[in-house]
Amino acid sequence: MRGTMLRNGFAHLRKNFGRPLGRRSKRALIIAGVVLCILVLFQALAPFLISSTLVRENMERAVARWTGHEVTIAGAPDIRFWPKPRVTLRDITVRKKQDGKDVLLGQVASLSASFDVFRALIGKPEFQDFRLTDPEIHVIREADGRLDWANDGILSRAVREVKPDGSGQVLASDADARMGAVEIVNGTVAVFDVASRQTLQIRSVQGSFDWPWLSHGIAIKAAGQVNGRRLSLDASSTQPLLLLSGRSGQATGTLRSELFQGRFDGSIDFTTQPYLSGEAELEIPDLVAMRAWSGLDFPGAERLKKLSFEARLVTNDNALRFDDLSLALNDAKASGILDLVTIPGRAPRLTGTLAFDQLDFSGVLAAVAPRALGSASPGAGLRTLLDLDMRLSAQQAMLGPFQLSEAAISVMSTADQSRIDIVDSDFESGRLTGRIATIKGSSAEGGVGLRLDIHDADLGSIVKQLALPGPLPNGRGSLELVLDIDRPMTREAWQNAAGDIRLKAGRGVLQGVDISGIRKLAAQKPYFALSEAGKGQFPFDSMTIAASLSNGSADIREGQIVGSEGALSLSGVIPYASNSLALSAAFRPAGEEAAAFATFIGGSWPDPVLWPISQAPAKPTP
Repeated sequence: MRGTMLRNGFAHLRKNFGRPLGRRSKRALIIAGVVLCILVLFQALAPFLISSTLVRENMERAVARWTGHEVTIAGAPDIRFWPKPRVTLRDITVRKKQDGKDVLLGQVASLSASFDVFRALIGKPEFQDFRLTDPEIHVIREADGRLDWANDGILSRAVREVKPDGSGQVLASDADARMGAVEIVNGTVAVFDVASRQTLQIRSVQGSFDWPWLSHGIAIKAAGQVNGRRLSLDASSTQPLLLLSGRSGQATGTLRSELFQGRFDGSIDFTTQPYLSGEAELEIPDLVAMRAWSGLDFPGAERLKKLSFEARLVTNDNALRFDDLSLALNDAKASGILDLVTIPGRAPRLTGTLAFDQLDFSGVLAAVAPRALGSASPGAGLRTLLDLDMRLSAQQAMLGPFQLSEAAISVMSTADQSRIDIVDSDFESGRLTGRIATIKGSSAEGGVGLRLDIHDADLGSIVKQLALPGPLPNGRGSLELVLDIDRPMTREAWQNAAGDIRLKAGRGVLQGVDISGIRKLAAQKPYFALSEAGKGQFPFDSMTIAASLSNGSADIREGQIVGSEGALSLSGVIPYASNSLALSAAFRPAGEEAAAFATFIGGSWPDPVLWPISQAPAKPTP
C-alpha cells in the first residue's frame, strides 16, 4: 500500500509540473530572477564600488562623534559583504587633550561593525552592531561622583541633555542616535577614582549589551575578573543615560561570583555618596575569603564566617534606610531596621535596632571596644569607616563562657568615644548590667572605663564557668566593679588598672575554708598551708568584701564574712598582678567577744600559707 501511495504522489507532481505556467506565475518568476541577479551583481560589484578609505574615514569620524575625542586608526580596513556587509578596523586609539598633553582614553585591537551598503555607496555609511576585541578603556570618576564625559560627542550630549520620564528617560530627537548591539571580547576597564586616588581594574571582560537607541533602555550581560576573581553581571536599566550622568536611575541586576551573590531592583545614584532605593539581597558564604579579596578588614571580623541579608532600601535626604531587614551572621538571625547616614566631613553613621535570636557579645566587644587600644591598633580602622549608634536585643547572648538571656545592648562608637552598654540581661539566675567606654579627656591615649553590676546571681556558677581555683564563695550575691584603664589595654595596663570592687552575698558557703582545722593548726604550728587545715567549708549568712584597685593590687577596705559559727574579718592587700597575698585574718566565734585566732595570710593563690599572729587554746574536739 505504501508503494502505491508513493507512485501516486510522484505521478501527481509530474502532472502538475508538466502543465504550462500561467501569466502570474511567469511574472513572479521573472521578477524573482531579476532581483536575485541584481543582488548577486551588487554583491560582486560592491567591493569595487565602495571605497575602503571612505569607510575607514567615516568610521574614524563616527567614533570621534560618539566619544567627542581624537581617534586614530592605524590598521587597514577589512570589508566583507557576505553574509551581510561588515567592516573591521584595527589598532584604534582614542585620546583627549588635557593641560596641553595627550591623555589615553582607550585602545581597541579590533573594531568591527555592520553598515548599510546603499548609504555607503552614496558616501554616508552608518555603523551599528559593534564588536570590540581586546579593548582597553580608561574611565575617570570625578570627586563629585560623576564620570568624565567632558567632551562634545554624541554620548556626552545625550548624557547632558537626558531627562527623567517616569521610569524611563526622554531625549530630544536631534540628540538621539542608534546604538544597536555591542559585543566585547577580552576587554579591560580601568576606573580611576579621583577622591580616593584608587584604580579599579576589571580584566578579561567578555559580554554584550543591547542598546537599540540612546533614548531606550539597555540590557547587559558581561563577566570579568577583579583582583583575580571572576564576576558576572546580568543587568538592565530603562534609564542608562541618567546613570551615566551620575543622577538617580532605575536598574535591575544580579552580580555573582564564587565569593558572593547580590541582587538589586530599584534606583541607583552614583554621586559622591552612592544611594540605592529598592529591593536588595546579598549573600556572602565565605567572609574570610571575601575579606582577603576585598581588602576590607576590622577587629572582630575574624569571628564572622558568613553573612546574608534581604532588605527594602529607601533613600531619604542623606540617609539610606534598610527597611524590613532580615540579617544572618554566622548562625545568628536578626530582623529590624538600619539607617546609614552620611555626614559631610565625617565618617558615615550607622544607626538602628536589631533583634537577634542569638548574639556573640564578645564579637561586638572585639569590633568596637578595641578603639581603646589607640590609633596604632587594629581597631583604629573601624573608627575611620563608620560611626555606630545601635540598639541590639537578643534572646540568647554569649559573653565569654557565660550565656545571657533577654539581653538589651546599646553600641555607640564615634571618632571621640566608643561605648557599649548592657542595658539589661538575665545572668546566672540574676541580672547583669554594665558599660565599657573610652574615657574622654584621659591623660593617656586609649583610656577605658569599665562598669559592671551583677545583682542577685549564682556566685558558685560564675566561679565554675570561669574555672577559678581556691576558696571562693558559693551562694547568691551581687558584684559591683568600677575600673579605669588610663592607657592602651595591654596586659600590664589591666594589672595596673584603678578602681573599686564590692562583693555582697547572702547565705552561702566558702569552699575550702575549714575553720575548725585552722584553729587546731594555729595552736600547733608556726605556719601551715591552707590545704593542710582540711577540705571543709565555712557556711555564712552574709559576706561583704570591698577593695580599692590600683597598681596591680587590691587594698581591702572592708572584709566581713558572718555565719553561724562566727565572724571572719579580713584586711590587707592582695597583689593580684603577682598572684600573691598579704592579708590579716581574725576569727571571732559566735557569742564571744574575743577572737579565737588571728593569722597573717601570705604565699600565693590558690593555696596560701597562714602564719598565726595570736592564738587561743583550741577547744577539744569530740
